[in-house]
Amino acid sequence: MIEEATRTHRFSKALPTVLTVGLILVAVLVPIGGLTLAMLEPADLFETPARDWSDLLQLMGKTLSLAFVVSVTSLTLGTWLAWVETRTHYLGRRWLALASTLPLAVPSYLLATIIREAMAPRGSIGEILGTQAVFSGFIPAALVLTLSCTPYVQILVSAALGRLPASTDEAARLLGAGPWRRFWVLTADALRPTWTFSLVIVAFYVISDFGAVAVLNCEVLTWALYQARHAPADAVRIGFGIVICVVPILIGLRLLHGSAKPERHLGDARMLERVPLRGGMLLITYMLHGIIAGLGLALPLYTLGTWVLNGLQANIEFASIWEPLATTLLYTIIGASITMLCALLPAWTFGRQKNRFSEMGEHATYAASSLPGILVAMGIFYMVLSLQRNLPLTLDSVSVWSILESCGIFLLFGYVVRFLSEGYAAIKPAVLRLDLRHEESARTLGASPSKIFKRITLPALAPGMFAAYCLLFIAIAKELPITLMLTPLGRQTLAYRIFDAQQEGSLADVGLGGILLLGLAFTVQGLLYRWRRHV
Repeated sequence: MIEEATRTHRFSKALPTVLTVGLILVAVLVPIGGLTLAMLEPADLFETPARDWSDLLQLMGKTLSLAFVVSVTSLTLGTWLAWVETRTHYLGRRWLALASTLPLAVPSYLLATIIREAMAPRGSIGEILGTQAVFSGFIPAALVLTLSCTPYVQILVSAALGRLPASTDEAARLLGAGPWRRFWVLTADALRPTWTFSLVIVAFYVISDFGAVAVLNCEVLTWALYQARHAPADAVRIGFGIVICVVPILIGLRLLHGSAKPERHLGDARMLERVPLRGGMLLITYMLHGIIAGLGLALPLYTLGTWVLNGLQANIEFASIWEPLATTLLYTIIGASITMLCALLPAWTFGRQKNRFSEMGEHATYAASSLPGILVAMGIFYMVLSLQRNLPLTLDSVSVWSILESCGIFLLFGYVVRFLSEGYAAIKPAVLRLDLRHEESARTLGASPSKIFKRITLPALAPGMFAAYCLLFIAIAKELPITLMLTPLGRQTLAYRIFDAQQEGSLADVGLGGILLLGLAFTVQGLLYRWRRHV
């Protein structure tokens, strides 16, 4: 009886965790189930022949090659920029370091469009370099994605270098170790987990990217999946190939999580003394800042402004931009709010309750967002089609599924699936930092659970929730494939409008939409940066 009561008590305590894991797994299975149902449907609507397996293997090889090239290049450049930012001093160091991270706000599809036009034979850079070929394919895609991913590595490695104590390096220097030996023996060993995590993030970003490869006609899996959006059999094969490419990344995350060790705080908060950067190293550093901040930030701002001015001078009639702006704000504000609240559930559950299901739930949370946006969009799209065919529900002679689709419910669900892990990663540290003694003291004094949450817990969680909301706002505003495929008919967001105008060759409309989208992203980034300075 006692053992049975103990098992019942343990199960009741683990029940919230089990239910949370179940909800997350359901969210993951919806797009996968949609692709499966599409494969089982009779091919009476789509008569497109599927690719053979040799083509699929070539696409997988090209996708993995692109991920490898971008990962290695981004890791090298990002590590160097983080090193000179935290270990040296030179003229303009702080502002140049900030400028090198701002390309994060520029969507990859917009950056690809701008660089492609600038590198054209009559483009601003193409005329100077005398280029004759069209800027598209593998190498241009690798360049654009490297510009987009290097800031991630720079931010992560800078944070890791900032946590390293000065005492060990000083001790090694007193023992006669040179700079390179100290770096490889001490710093490189400490940075290995950060490097591994950075490689995982960048590789997954590249495998998931759709916008840059679509604009630059780089034939990888996500590009092929969009081309096969009206061919379920082909889409399922390509989706299977994407999952195969993603599995090694998830295994890498699991191994990294398993080998991670808690940071040791040795009571030495001193930073290493900065050394002046001179000679060739200084020249290389300025060149890297110029390439990343120039191509990733200055060129987009200059090009977008030029396209708008050219359109005004030519008296071009711009497409209406206010409706896409309003739609973007509506779906982004609602989508970021819903996704943040959905991320709060697993962060709270797995952060407050430690049991054997917690680790499984954390992996399931990351797995929910491991599916590329184009795969999520395709799966939900086919799921809706299957529901409309096989489960016809009507309300006043109108399909319930059509009503939900017109309200943007499936679009918002796609945002939740795609970005759940980003909100979770931002909120969970705030949950772990909660001081439970404050809640216990308030409970002892007779405070109700709602009052404890309102007065104690919520203010402590607010900074993490604010950071999560800002990150989700930027990510959803930039998202392309889910927005492209699941936005209700008759509506367009800024991302949708930019991609549509790029396909039409209307650079003036691309410029206007891009300026507004970057304005939103930079505004939210500014709020986040201002908040970080005052917490």
